[in-house]
Amino acid sequence: MTGPASPPAKDARAPATPRLFLAEVDAAHDAVYEAQLGLLDADERARLARLRLAPVRREALVARLLLRHALSACRPRPPQDWRYLRGVYGRPRVADAPELSFSLSHCAGLVGCLVAPGGRVGLDLEPRARDTQELWNARTLAPDELAALLAQAPEQRADAFLRSWTLKEACAKAGGRGLRLPFERIAFAHADDGAPRLQRDRAVPPAWRFWSFRLGAAHIGAIAVRRRRVAAQAITIESVPALPYRGAGRVLRPADPF
Repeated sequence: MTGPASPPAKDARAPATPRLFLAEVDAAHDAVYEAQLGLLDADERARLARLRLAPVRREALVARLLLRHALSACRPRPPQDWRYLRGVYGRPRVADAPELSFSLSHCAGLVGCLVAPGGRVGLDLEPRARDTQELWNARTLAPDELAALLAQAPEQRADAFLRSWTLKEACAKAGGRGLRLPFERIAFAHADDGAPRLQRDRAVPPAWRFWSFRLGAAHIGAIAVRRRRVAAQAITIESVPALPYRGAGRVLRPADPF
């Protein structure tokens, strides 16, 4: 049995701007998730079957379902028809729609999928409750970043670190290198308009644009978009009818206060 498919988009073109879709991960919705298991391909189902811990399997299932529904919200195709290929460094891509770039992120209670036409995108979501102190070191932060972090009030350091960490994760995903990117060699500062920018970004094209944001009281996130031209600076949080999420409609802008 499969769940309801996402409604078709209004036209057959790729989305003009990056689109961010979110879904909740909650055991209370297990019946909704399991009813859509048939939307996945054989390889995806086999990978899920190897996950023995229920919370881990649930999170992985929701991520795979959200990706299919998000792609179908951008292109009029049934969710079960999408196929994927592995590119450089194992980065997945859509098999027969190379113009679409996507990035998935999932953590405790939340899954996100970012879809964009052309270029490369990266999304990272982290729970604010995560204990990150063991990562506050010279292997993950540039020297100026580490000094600035330790100079903050103790109660502000966890969020400050996660803001930096999520931006670096999103940047690494968009660049295609993932954790192979040496995090201590990249750092972020604020541009004149308040938006995050790479301190060591001297390239002209392709351009980078970053978003850093909180999602309610529980999560911190970041988006990176790398392409010759970013058509819009505002990204609206969306949901899909087949997966529960209660925070749709919020607009994210690069210069929003954190």
